[in-house]
Amino acid sequence: MIESDTPLQSSFNAIILGGGINGCGIARELGFRGKRALIVEKATIGSGTSSKSPRLIHGGLRYLKTFQFQLVRESLKDREELLKLYPHLVQMKLFYFPCYKQNSRTPFLIWMGLKLYDMFSGRSSEYPSKTISLEDFGQLIPSLKQDGLRKVFQYYDEKTNDLKLTKQVAKDAQLFGATIHKNTQTKNIYWVNNQFTLETDHETFSSQILINATGPWIDEVNKKYSFPAQYHIRKISGIHLMIKRLLTNYIMFMKTHGKRIFFIIPEPEENRTMIGTTEREENCPTDDVIINSKDINYMINNINYYLKPDYRISESDV
Repeated sequence: MIESDTPLQSSFNAIILGGGINGCGIARELGFRGKRALIVEKATIGSGTSSKSPRLIHGGLRYLKTFQFQLVRESLKDREELLKLYPHLVQMKLFYFPCYKQNSRTPFLIWMGLKLYDMFSGRSSEYPSKTISLEDFGQLIPSLKQDGLRKVFQYYDEKTNDLKLTKQVAKDAQLFGATIHKNTQTKNIYWVNNQFTLETDHETFSSQILINATGPWIDEVNKKYSFPAQYHIRKISGIHLMIKRLLTNYIMFMKTHGKRIFFIIPEPEENRTMIGTTEREENCPTDDVIINSKDINYMINNINYYLKPDYRISESDV
């Protein structure tokens, strides 16, 4: 055998940077269409944002108030496709939307929004939204106060395990012929002879198409390799608190004092509750983003506003 110091070179129809849900989904779709895709991931599949989401597959109910109807339709269509493709990982779940006096929207407007949501989903007869009595809600959710409660709505959306879903999509991409390189550091990317060349420590890959699917790292990657970009992302962090006990048995759609939304998401299999999310503009590199006490207290104060005294949480519960 003659050893060479020249890195091996492989050619693909597309090179995808990032092994999150978007990168894996793109690779799966390309493979389904008979194209050879390569995913280059600096860590492991789904190790970034894709494993740190609220684990909800929803159509964006909140976007109806800004009349983004097409976005909601497209999101609900994607939701339906995921339910069909991965029924073992994506399930319809019952959500509750308690409407308190301080909510900016009247019960009538919320009801209208939910009926639009039903209509856009195409499942209005199978999973209809409806109101329930305050008495029934009090029995179902004894942890939430009833002071100021005007109406309670229930509707359906989907829940998943985000990391398992991302890994399954990656596995399907491989079944369709995609190649995945995990824990791979990119040394250089350049454009020459009408194609991209990507170099790692051991191999070189080439393709006429390169897709930057690095999520919140997109702008940083574009800057590092001098990629032209027509658009830029807003870098916004959002945290979720994991509470070491169940606060409800159902998913809650809630409003903060600042009229933002947050969810209370029970995880009975782990005997814990996820609460979130926050929203904070970030100017530092993505890898340097950290949780701070202000975010934690913001989330604790908002959830405690709705919890009865015996159920309220403190930082020691997080």
